[in-house]
Amino acid sequence: MSYWDVIYRSAWAALGVLIAVAVLCMFWPKIRLHQEYQRKEAELLEEKRMEEQLIMHLKRQQERFKSDPKFVERIAHEQGMAWTNETLFKFVDDGAGMEADDDQYP
Repeated sequence: MSYWDVIYRSAWAALGVLIAVAVLCMFWPKIRLHQEYQRKEAELLEEKRMEEQLIMHLKRQQERFKSDPKFVERIAHEQGMAWTNETLFKFVDDGAGMEADDDQYP
């Protein structure tokens, strides 16, 4: 094998590598964009699934409002409503008074 054969083969190999790198550099931004679109699609599908679950939950509650008087009464109590002969007590933990202030007590 002659010296020029080695040079020609090396030149063709280098040219092939350069073409491969050029093609990769050309398509790399599109590949990244495609990956970003796939990630965004997965996020949106998960968000859609969560919204569908919420809708199903609300529909079940709506059906219970139509058919279950005890459910309606419980929700009304949670909102602060009461029958005329009832007294509701709400306990709110605001965190005040939990710490002793050293300046107040001798």
